[in-house]
Amino acid sequence: MALKRYRLVQRRKMLGFSQERLAEALGVERSTVVRWERAETDPHPWHRIRIAGALQVPLDQLQEILDDVSVATARGSIMGDSAAQTQPATRAELLTGLRAFLTRYLPNDNAGRPSASLPEVRRAVTRVHGLYQRASYVPASRHIPDVLRAATELTQSGSGLHRVTAFKLLAAAYVAASKIACKVGDGETALLTADRAATSAQLAGDHALAAVAAYQAACALLRLPDRIAEAEAVTDASIDHLARLRSSPHPDLISAHGALLLLAAIIAARRGDVKQAGRHLDQAQSVAADLGSDQNRLWTGFGPTNVTIHTVSAAVAAGTAERAIEIGSRLDTSRLPIALIGRRAQVHLDLAEAGATSSDGSSLAVLHLLEAERVAPELLAANVQARTLLLNLLSKERRSVTPGLRPMAVRAGLLT
Repeated sequence: MALKRYRLVQRRKMLGFSQERLAEALGVERSTVVRWERAETDPHPWHRIRIAGALQVPLDQLQEILDDVSVATARGSIMGDSAAQTQPATRAELLTGLRAFLTRYLPNDNAGRPSASLPEVRRAVTRVHGLYQRASYVPASRHIPDVLRAATELTQSGSGLHRVTAFKLLAAAYVAASKIACKVGDGETALLTADRAATSAQLAGDHALAAVAAYQAACALLRLPDRIAEAEAVTDASIDHLARLRSSPHPDLISAHGALLLLAAIIAARRGDVKQAGRHLDQAQSVAADLGSDQNRLWTGFGPTNVTIHTVSAAVAAGTAERAIEIGSRLDTSRLPIALIGRRAQVHLDLAEAGATSSDGSSLAVLHLLEAERVAPELLAANVQARTLLLNLLSKERRSVTPGLRPMAVRAGLLT
């Protein structure tokens, strides 16, 4: 799987550097710059100071640029026309590191290296959530095992407030792991990590984090066959629990409550209960009004715009494609926090689903998938929903109507 640091390349080009000129300015070979941009190697610490200076960015921003590794979207060639040459919808190999961490039950051997501090782990947890929300799924999946390891080590040292904070960070890290596994399509791994997130949040006594963990558990159950009733039970129980805590107006609790209501709406829509879905959406709209604006508390992205986005998703889940397309045409995602690239791309993915189920909607579906890919280049390579939709469109392909479909499937690795 070819990788690329697109932001690093874009920053270099924006400042007028060729690879040769940047290498000369940094005192390295051009091949070294090439390997950095292809994410084959990472710059040494002493190089990073020079790179930051040459690219005119602070060191912390350079770290974000280096962390943002995407699947290279080089266009390949199609070998024949058979749909049998398509690859599986899931990209399970993205979770190799996470699965290895989860199945390691012996104590970690630090080999003499110092443990990360609370601020360092907090930054690492924030970074991996940020990568996920920017739809940078490859670097997020690459970093999550180390983040979990560092957060686990923190819980094994110290006491009192230090230990409580450590368990909060561990819960947040497991939430990120569950999100990644769910996006890739591995419901079992997503459920296991959500369960560990819930346990850590309970040990920390954090109701909001526990609710977010329950949300992830319900999402994981929806990825597993015939477990929608369990997903609904988890969601409803968590909503009821948070409703009893509404005397506490903390924005984290409000956001977790709203996110659960949106998930409950999607579940009801999947069951075909449009009225119940509508009631949950109305409740979520009321909770969003209490919050007051589009925010990103506990990385939920909850707010008024997110309610509208889920209204589109619920319409798709209920099979009312025309309603989804009508609402989507009026949706303005510019009010979302700028980091929520994945959420913006999800709108186009849902509208692609709607287009695919409407009469003669394949061309509309492909257009929305192309826009989703433009917004989030890794979406088609990692997102199981996007990959499944691509496979479905390929199975009923009309090349004269959807000329962009096959090249997109090649970029996603679904055709060779």
